[in-house]
Amino acid sequence: MNALAAAQPVESVLGASDLDAHIRDVLLGLGCDVERADDESVEQHQDRLDTALMAWFRDSGASEAFDALYRHSHQRVWNWLRWVLAEQRARLDPLELLQDTYVNVYRYARGFRSEHRGSFRVWVRTIAANVVRRARSVAARLRHLGSEDQAAQLPESEHRSPHARAIEGEESAGLRGACVILLQHYLAAFGQLSERDQHALELVEVRGLSYSEACAVLHVGGSNMKMIMLRARRRLLARMAATLRVAELVDASCAALVAA
Repeated sequence: MNALAAAQPVESVLGASDLDAHIRDVLLGLGCDVERADDESVEQHQDRLDTALMAWFRDSGASEAFDALYRHSHQRVWNWLRWVLAEQRARLDPLELLQDTYVNVYRYARGFRSEHRGSFRVWVRTIAANVVRRARSVAARLRHLGSEDQAAQLPESEHRSPHARAIEGEESAGLRGACVILLQHYLAAFGQLSERDQHALELVEVRGLSYSEACAVLHVGGSNMKMIMLRARRRLLARMAATLRVAELVDASCAALVAA
C-alpha cells in the first residue's frame, strides 16, 4: 500500500450511539430521526446527523451544538484533509488545518444551507479546501521571502524630508501607545481565563511549542488540543471585546486568524 492509499479517508463508525442522551433528545425534538434507516448506508447516516447538528448550531449558536458537531464530524474531516495533502504532496499539518476549518465553520455558520443530508460534508470540505489553498499560498510566500535576503539588506532612504521624518516619528509614538493599551487589555483578559487555557496559550504562543509538543505537556490528544486552543482564543477575544467595548473585535480577530 503506497502512502497515498494509506492516507485515504477511512469510514468512521461514529453514529447515533455516540451521541449522548441529551443531544439525541434535542435532535429528535428538531425532527431528526437519530437512528439509521434501513435504506441508509453508514456514511449517509453520518452525513445526515452532521447536517442536523450543523443546522442546530446555525440556528441556536449554542456551544453544546458546536461541541457535538465537532465530536461527531472532525475525524472524517481530518481523514479527508490527510488525503488531500497526500494527493497534493503538501507538507502542511492536517491538525492545524482542521482547527482553521472549524474556526471557519464557527465563524460562517449562518451561511450554511441544510438542503440535503450531505450538505455539511459538501460545505465543510469546501471550507477545508479553501483553508488548504490559503495555507499553501502562505507557505509559498514565506519560501519566496526567505530566498530574497537582499530585500532585508536594502538601506533606508536618506532623502526623506524633515517633515516626513517628523510625521513618521509621531505615527510610531502613537502606534507604541496603542500597543501598550492593547497589551493591558490582553493581560487583563488573560488573567480571567482558566489555568488550563492560560497554560495552553503560554505553551503555544509564548514558548513556541508545536501542538504535538503541547499535547505531551498537557496530556491530551491532538484533536483535544486544537479545541482547547480554539476555545481559549475565543474566550480571550470575547473578554477583550467586552473591556474595549468593541463588539467587532471578535469577528475581526477571527477573520485575521483564518486569513493567516
